[in-house]
Amino acid sequence: MKYTFSFTFPIFLLLFITSCAGTSERIPVSVDPVADTAAMEALKGIWIDTETQSVAFRVQADSIYYPDSTNRPVRFAIFEDTLVVYTGDAVRYPIIRRTEHSFEYESLNGESIRLHLSDDPEDSLYFQPHTYAPMLMNEEVHRDTVVYTPSGSRYHLYINVTPTRYRVHYTTYTDEGLAIDNVYFDNIIHIGVYEGRRCIFARDFAKYDFKDMIPSQFLDNAILSNMDFSTPDAAGCHFHATLCHPDGASCYVISITVDYAGHHSLELLEY
Repeated sequence: MKYTFSFTFPIFLLLFITSCAGTSERIPVSVDPVADTAAMEALKGIWIDTETQSVAFRVQADSIYYPDSTNRPVRFAIFEDTLVVYTGDAVRYPIIRRTEHSFEYESLNGESIRLHLSDDPEDSLYFQPHTYAPMLMNEEVHRDTVVYTPSGSRYHLYINVTPTRYRVHYTTYTDEGLAIDNVYFDNIIHIGVYEGRRCIFARDFAKYDFKDMIPSQFLDNAILSNMDFSTPDAAGCHFHATLCHPDGASCYVISITVDYAGHHSLELLEY
């Protein structure tokens, strides 16, 4: 006897599943917010601080230019009611009001900044073409001095401050509260200690030689800006290293003591 098997149910089930999949609702996919290019285009031009009547910045395409040859153009965007300035991190400024000839936003400290569009052609002179380059905190500096220890021994001390190609990024803020990312060159500082012609100590110091004494967040944005002599004593010859933020607003001072056997030690003096 011949038997015949039917596969109608599985085929029907497959068609049913396919049909359901075709008619089911699609799950929305989240997308990144889109910049308001019309609002960005409307911001084109030179803007004046209404309170101080000073030139604040110039907007061209998707960049903000500041009236300072040491600063690089900064990319920006507008998303709904927020101005976003990209200086390393995205810094957001709530927009309070904007019209064809006026612009008002909230600075990082909550202050309202009011600007108006310039109609003076001479304001463009603040934005002459120039080449942007990292700034030097120091030219190459050579110092030397002769000191006498309490026992009467004579030592010759040398300091050489040499700019490097190591870049330090440091963010400052305009009077209008906008962030600016400046770039500087750091320094290497050489110390030499001689007794007659005999070299007691010779070494180059970079800022990360002091990483165990200074918070890393400060150190990353700091410059090894200077080195000075100090009075020798029984412990050895003393040097004072200064590590500062490029604007000079905050510094660390560290004492480097070189003993008469040629060993050195570090001590944090002040902040």
